[in-house]
Amino acid sequence: MPYAKPNTSQQALFGEQESWKEEWAGMPEFVQENHLPNYSVRVNFLCFEDLQKFSELMQQPITAKTQYIWFPKQTNESIADKRYVK
Repeated sequence: MPYAKPNTSQQALFGEQESWKEEWAGMPEFVQENHLPNYSVRVNFLCFEDLQKFSELMQQPITAKTQYIWFPKQTNESIADKRYVK
């Protein structure tokens, strides 16, 4: 099946003018850091006891529903206490 062709007759979301540039002038730059893993490995277990042993070795809680863990263990950063102040 061939790829769909882009719809060139579609109007721009904010029209043709770029008035947003004036309002954003002087705003600090936002840089999104990459927090994705560089390496990932899938580990299989024959029984639940093996999973429990692995959990102890990693010093992290791992259950049958755990989808992933970080090694070493990562701390979750809370943003609930952060505010933007003018």
